[in-house]
Amino acid sequence: MHQTDRTAAPPTSLRSTLIEQGFVLLDREGPDGVTIRAVARAAGVSHAAPANHFPDRRHLMTELASVAFGQYLERVDAEPGPDRARAYVAALIDYALAFPGRYQLIWRKDLIDWEDPAFLEQMDRAYADFLTALALTRARPGYDRPDIETLATAAWSMAHGYAVLRSTGIFDHRTDAVTGKPRAEAILDLLLGSTRKDT
Repeated sequence: MHQTDRTAAPPTSLRSTLIEQGFVLLDREGPDGVTIRAVARAAGVSHAAPANHFPDRRHLMTELASVAFGQYLERVDAEPGPDRARAYVAALIDYALAFPGRYQLIWRKDLIDWEDPAFLEQMDRAYADFLTALALTRARPGYDRPDIETLATAAWSMAHGYAVLRSTGIFDHRTDAVTGKPRAEAILDLLLGSTRKDT
């Protein structure tokens, strides 16, 4: 009589496998290369098998975008230093360069449902946290006090534009000629102030 190995890991669910294979395709081929059929084939199941978890491609892509956005937020939390607003912008650039396909998907409103309650709540919560962090940053002595939402829009737009231009190879990695810092860090200094302790 064989004993059951109670320490063995539980079998991976089909949903998890589909998401995992979706990311493999996303990283290799970009958002346009991810379809229900392609993910099912990569997972080794029939093209009809994903229907119980993702009834159509839009549902699948929205789930992938939600997971990807969560991965970006994990990078925000992992950023060192007390300046959380700066962490949001720096992590955005870092994530886009590390995972260009995943980053592109997050902003593809033609492929994902931006009205999906879970995805929308995640985005709104992160944006509210970013605004709060930005307001605290600009309230320190020595900083001016612009409209926080205008500043947030400028910071997000700058980070997004720079990330896209870097990830597509239009911009190369360069250092700032004056400070010697990496270009992205120097841009953050110009927009959000340098990382210095208040005296």
